[in-house]
Amino acid sequence: MVFDQGITTANYLPREHGKGVTGMTRTLFAVALGVLLGVYAMAVAQTAPQMTMQQYEARLRECQNRQRAADSTRAVVEQQIAQKRAELSSLDEQIASTNRQVLEAVAADSAAIRAYLGQLDGIIQQLQAMRQLPADQIVDARERGDLDTIANQLAQLKTNRIAALPEAKAKIQTADQMIAELRAVQRPVPEVRRDQYTVVRGDYLWKIAKKPEIYGDPYTWVRLYTANKDRIRNPDLIYPNWVLGVPRNQAPGTYWVKRGDRMRTIAQEVYGDPSQWTKIYRANRDVIEAVSGGRRVIYPNMILTIPQN
Repeated sequence: MVFDQGITTANYLPREHGKGVTGMTRTLFAVALGVLLGVYAMAVAQTAPQMTMQQYEARLRECQNRQRAADSTRAVVEQQIAQKRAELSSLDEQIASTNRQVLEAVAADSAAIRAYLGQLDGIIQQLQAMRQLPADQIVDARERGDLDTIANQLAQLKTNRIAALPEAKAKIQTADQMIAELRAVQRPVPEVRRDQYTVVRGDYLWKIAKKPEIYGDPYTWVRLYTANKDRIRNPDLIYPNWVLGVPRNQAPGTYWVKRGDRMRTIAQEVYGDPSQWTKIYRANRDVIEAVSGGRRVIYPNMILTIPQN
């Protein structure tokens, strides 16, 4: 047997066998890539929600139903709008017809229209003049019944068919507004005036009240006492150099007792309810009992505190 010494181990393999190794590598790479792509596809399929045909059809039906409901509602609303427009148009026609009838009814007597409007102008002028008065004078005029008289005249003019004319209607509205404003005017609260008196040796409330520069009436000592009850604990005891307040007019939230007053009549005057007298008594119990010797007696010139409701 003869061996060819020129043949080596590397050269012993056929060339075709070398080509087969390269193809196998490519095949293995393709398989691995396919496996990776399959794994990725499975991961994506697990994370992304899927909708079946049944779910899609159900969702489609829901959207269609909602659209039909919206279309139905829109149709109803449009019908209501059309109905309201028709009603407004009918009202406009009725108003126009009424105005025409009024004009036809009074057109033959234009002098009556001028006279009627002149009466309204006169009422407005009276109200304007009253509105120029100070607040206390407005209240005085109202309490005299002047404003009620004007309001009654206006109410009588409103019964005339001419009141439906636009010009007359505008004047009536102006007068009504002015009457309402005048009825709302309140009497201004007067500024509280209060003098001072310094007690000297030998003074007592009776003596002080009798002084001409104070009240000139010794019986008004009760007013001095009740006006200074925060300082005077015992009306029989005052001391030199005390400075006492001397009220000259009634302050808000107080009541100056007059001769003949009773607790029930005072409650009727300030509250409109005589049964509220107990409220006044409780607020002034210390003063009342101090002056009356522990009794429930009030005296003229007392200054009572009136609690607010």
